[in-house]
Amino acid sequence: MRYAIYYCPQAGTALASMGQAWLSAHARVASIAPQRLDELLRDARRYGWHATIRAPFSLMAGHTFDDLRRVVVSIANTMHAFDLPLRLDSLAGFLALRPESASGRIEALAATCLHALHPLCAPLDEEARRRRAHGLDPVERELLRRYGYPYVLDRYRFHMTLAAPASPPEERALRVAIAAHGMDAAIAHIDALAICCEPFPGADFEELEQIPLAIKEAA
Repeated sequence: MRYAIYYCPQAGTALASMGQAWLSAHARVASIAPQRLDELLRDARRYGWHATIRAPFSLMAGHTFDDLRRVVVSIANTMHAFDLPLRLDSLAGFLALRPESASGRIEALAATCLHALHPLCAPLDEEARRRRAHGLDPVERELLRRYGYPYVLDRYRFHMTLAAPASPPEERALRVAIAAHGMDAAIAHIDALAICCEPFPGADFEELEQIPLAIKEAA
């Protein structure tokens, strides 16, 4: 089993509803065949409608879910809730919702989770580290070695994945459809940390619990 700390929009919010509709099995995009659309949305559907705060990891021997939850609660109790305006963008070829501008608050939240949870995380074995190091630059390889994931700290990028890399005509069609769902611009209410899990390798990620951020944004 692997765990992850995600931002998952709260049920009933506009962002949650839009994402669920987009990733549903009934989603359709003009000029893209349903089978091809399924390919483009497969990974986004497997990981769920989310943004990564702390990437998936296995617990180190001797630690339990209760230990993990206790750390996440302690983080949430010291963090402010805030709104994060988003816009449609691309990241490494993936279409995603990204912050409209740099946000030190979301970066600080991710860094806090990274450091606080690190003592609970099992290290990658050498084979996995070598495999994942392919294509990384020296900084990312060092982050992979230290934290088991290369896109942390200065390399962290908040994103909510909408589709895998596509051909230019497909991407144009995807962008039109995403805009029709109202997701070319949106607001993420960062008000909780979601503890999610992958029950076994290759399984869809499941949301286990939302831990609210204790300090609410001032009106």
